[in-house]
Amino acid sequence: MNNILTLTYQCMQDKMPEVRQSSFALLSDLTKACFQHVKPCVADFMPILGTNLTPEFISVSIGEISNQMGIEMQPYIPMVLHQLVEITNRPNTPKTLLKNTAVIIGCLGYVCPQEVAPMLQQFTRPWSFRGICIMISVNPNGIIQDFIFFCDAVASWINPKDYLRDMFCKILHGFKNQIGNENGRHFSDQFPLPLKEHLVAFYGVQCNTLKLQSQN
Repeated sequence: MNNILTLTYQCMQDKMPEVRQSSFALLSDLTKACFQHVKPCVADFMPILGTNLTPEFISVSIGEISNQMGIEMQPYIPMVLHQLVEITNRPNTPKTLLKNTAVIIGCLGYVCPQEVAPMLQQFTRPWSFRGICIMISVNPNGIIQDFIFFCDAVASWINPKDYLRDMFCKILHGFKNQIGNENGRHFSDQFPLPLKEHLVAFYGVQCNTLKLQSQN
């Protein structure tokens, strides 16, 4: 077993991305099958796993190790958490990668909540709004009755990331086409003036979309 772990450690540092990725997958399997042999090497493995966290590379073995380590995972949280959060906040991140990253962050938060909790504000809000926007794009009729609340939530963002701003714009500008001009005017009449002005200023929602116009 020591020979296998030594070889895995060496392959994790190989120049070839394919070799490194295969070694990470092997480490994940070894962690699930015989963690008692892997545990003495965790201090050597974790820095390598941390430096290989990119949109192309993410090892689910981090989650597997954290599940086995429990509270002993604390020293390794700083090595991986920031990179994981950055990956979740990148635009156009593949869904599979987002899922794996979310699972790993969830595992880390479960075993070491005190260490992960301070980062919550950096990923929970973008995640939530991204999910809502995707659901609206699939079922736009489902938001019609509460669209004013969605707009108010959008207006709560002072500086959303570019991918979120784009999602907000598509929904706001597509709303008129979904409900028609007359309903658009009905909705705009319910909007408080500050909300109208914010949507005009930040998202260009003018009369050609929701019939919203700022009033000076």
